[in-house]
Amino acid sequence: MSYRILGIDPGSHLTGWAVLDLPSFGKNIDLISCGVIDVGKSEFPHNLNKIFEELKVVIEEYNPGFMSIESVFSGVNPASLIKLTQARGVICLLSSVYDLQLREYSPRFVKKSITGYGNSSKNQVKDALKFFLSLKNNEVISFLDNNILDNNISDAIAIAVCCATDMGSFIKN
Repeated sequence: MSYRILGIDPGSHLTGWAVLDLPSFGKNIDLISCGVIDVGKSEFPHNLNKIFEELKVVIEEYNPGFMSIESVFSGVNPASLIKLTQARGVICLLSSVYDLQLREYSPRFVKKSITGYGNSSKNQVKDALKFFLSLKNNEVISFLDNNILDNNISDAIAIAVCCATDMGSFIKN
């Protein structure tokens, strides 16, 4: 049985997303597509609508069965935390509207599941992701290399890979 996972790195300005297929447990994970929703100069609530509408298109195009997102972590300033929570609310609403199983993971848990160490750097996570994914062309690999939007995409991929590696804990055979 194959599982399709939508990983999302929520943000109020940039929201990364990645769609993965897990053909079966113990097999390489296929990266189907990934991207970034850039709300530009949109202000509340228009930024939330743009996140909602663009993720809706992704969900309808790729038809995932699971959605995984990063949980909120402390240490973010209160104003940023409020904006992040609003973006996460839109994403959680979409999981309900499309009846997707929602999984939330802490940043530390994601890093540990990818690299084996919860305090890994973003570059260590990016390097480790290449071992999990069946990367079929250089264009996909370039998403994991250094550019301005890369952290949002690689974080979304990492969250989806984390969900894929954690599936044994919540899927009943």
